Amino acid sequence: MNREITAAMLDILREQVREYLTEKRYDHTLSVEKEAGRLAALFLPAEENLLRTAALLHDITKRLNLEKQLQLCQNFDIIISNDEVKAPKLLHAKTAAALVSRDFPLFADSRVLSGIRWHTTGRAGMSLFESIVYLADYIESTRTFDDCVILRRFFWEKMPQTLDFDSRMEILRQTMVLSFDMTIRQLLAEGALVDRDTIEARNWFLSPAL
Repeated sequence: MNREITAAMLDILREQVREYLTEKRYDHTLSVEKEAGRLAALFLPAEENLLRTAALLHDITKRLNLEKQLQLCQNFDIIISNDEVKAPKLLHAKTAAALVSRDFPLFADSRVLSGIRWHTTGRAGMSLFESIVYLADYIESTRTFDDCVILRRFFWEKMPQTLDFDSRMEILRQTMVLSFDMTIRQLLAEGALVDRDTIEARNWFLSPAL
């Protein structure tokens, strides 16, 4: 179901999500919301409030440990793989999307839910909405990891406001590919599992048909 999200609703949501987050995660969340608004102005201005909503809700289960994540998966009939159990940081995208429908039904727009669901791994065939949520999470201004700083600079230095929409989309495509390259490289360096969705997302964004 698609819903209209008003500025007044967002004001309420900002306060509601605070109890689900640590203070540090709350600051990050507000910064992701701000970044999503900036990206919306470039790509999807009519859906800015929906993008802000997804940003505010994307990490509402991030603080939960593996046991609680698995319990939510069981409660919401979320199917998970053995690989996901071995990489529990991936679970919060699925559990957060599910929890929104229960705890924040007024905000359970289908676009919001998909943006939350794919904000960590990405996927082949990502929508523009999903891509904006993913990128806003990666490049928001409080991120100080080297890869985040590099990607943030890469994107904004290439993105003057005067560019036409097709040129903006090409820069977005390049940025998404670079983000997946960085993620995969880091996971390999850690000896960690690389989620299949991330690999498929990278390969999909390499297609000039985007």
